[in-house]
Amino acid sequence: MAGFAWFQEGATYGASDMATWNALLTSRGSARHLFVANEFVLTSDQSARTVYVGAVSALVGHPTNGATWAWCQGATVAVPMPDNNNPRRDLILARLRSTAAGDPINGFEVELIPGTPAASPSAPARPDNAVALGWVDVPKATTTFTTTPVRITGQYQDQMFSPAPGTVAVDWNGQLPMPAPFRPGAVCMDLSTGQRWVRTKAGEWFTSDPGPWRVCTLQNFTNSAGATITTTGTLWVRESSTSWELSGNLTFSPGNTALNKLVILATLPAATTKPKTNTYGTVGASYTSASAGTARIALMTSGAIEFGTAGVTGNAYINESFSKSPANT
Repeated sequence: MAGFAWFQEGATYGASDMATWNALLTSRGSARHLFVANEFVLTSDQSARTVYVGAVSALVGHPTNGATWAWCQGATVAVPMPDNNNPRRDLILARLRSTAAGDPINGFEVELIPGTPAASPSAPARPDNAVALGWVDVPKATTTFTTTPVRITGQYQDQMFSPAPGTVAVDWNGQLPMPAPFRPGAVCMDLSTGQRWVRTKAGEWFTSDPGPWRVCTLQNFTNSAGATITTTGTLWVRESSTSWELSGNLTFSPGNTALNKLVILATLPAATTKPKTNTYGTVGASYTSASAGTARIALMTSGAIEFGTAGVTGNAYINESFSKSPANT
């Protein structure tokens, strides 16, 4: 059986060996390119029609195998003049100069690739030996332009940030990379939600960190007497791999009315997962001798939030956690 060992005394190694070593040493999952600092900051100068790109170091994956670490100092690129008829989207990138032996620089070259003017313009294709840094949107027949950083924000999903060995980070608006390419125990930080996810042996992402609070959509309803009840206030929800949490204060008007039925008082946000079986809890309600100050609340498989009490209530004081289990997730 053939084998290989790196950096033995007296052995000679080439660029391809170093590239393979870089790829093995760095856990990247589905990331081909890794930024090691949240840099390459873009600073535009509208009057000079330029964009300054801050310095950074990054790992650039090769098209077939291996990867190369490279560093680039800050650089300024010029933004071409606009087209008179259509807008244009340009691409700012850092291109790997060379992997050839004897190249004393072997770093990045920051450049701007102009796009093609069109009614709905798209950015030029990113070369294989480059990392995308930002888009420059140039409206037609105007002297202004706007820049959008695209390093780790999902436009190029093979580009990620590496805050620590074995950890990648993305800012994809709550979306995560597919877990399959990552090793068990690998960590993915979701910068948009502040959650740390661990790739399990079963091939899934798991987190005990609660996500951001999201606002539920309140609904009015009718009580057992047929009267319309208006729901006001704010109801929040957040979740992790272990639970859903509801929190908020709701007021029902007219108040102190006999509910005496189960009603739908809100719905979960679209971004919140729904239980596969109805999941129940207990919350506080306006105290009366009839209701004893408690009510039933449930997360329904439809995404509705059910509420019910047999007595009179005017307010609901909600601070309930619903555990996730194989029964409901």
